[in-house]
Amino acid sequence: MNRILTIAFSFLFASLIFVSCNKPASTETVAPATLDTVSDKIVFIDIDTLISKYNLYIDKKSELEAQSKTAETALAGKIEAFQKRVAKFQQELAQIQQNAANIAPVDLKKMEEKYGQQQQNLAKEEESLMKQRDNAALDLDKKLQETQKDLQKKIDDYLAKIAEEKGYHFVLMKGAGGGVMFGKKTLDITDATLKQLNEDYASNKTKE
Repeated sequence: MNRILTIAFSFLFASLIFVSCNKPASTETVAPATLDTVSDKIVFIDIDTLISKYNLYIDKKSELEAQSKTAETALAGKIEAFQKRVAKFQQELAQIQQNAANIAPVDLKKMEEKYGQQQQNLAKEEESLMKQRDNAALDLDKKLQETQKDLQKKIDDYLAKIAEEKGYHFVLMKGAGGGVMFGKKTLDITDATLKQLNEDYASNKTKE
């Protein structure tokens, strides 16, 4: 389940618009860019780094994983109890079948009605458990989509704001699904972007 969530979150960021960078990386050691020092009109972010270190993503992922684990544990307990009741029902039914020759017809008829009703009840309970499982999966998927939209909006809004303030023509993406294979370190605004996103997130958490 954790791997599925990680893949789902990672796929979210691959939707950012990107353009391939045709120039190879410089071999000289240079300091990473800050939002104030970059004068180029094209910059890029390392999306893998942004994903792994963005505190909002980390918190939301942990929250969803905890909710998923809680739901799975609760459902597993119900399924285990149900399986025990099914096993008991099968044992009792087997004993009746073995002793059927020694049971009066009238009593056998009553037992058939009793266990027939129990079988129907167990079937309904099984259907209910499967429905609970499906609903839990749908609920988790809904929360995941809502979280994805929230994360994407915050990143998109921030990058659009920075692009306008700094006059960037393009903010490219390096990493999962991105089009930048190499890029000058001076054009990498990942750290500066991450720093500001985490500061904004911390500030908003304090206000809540």
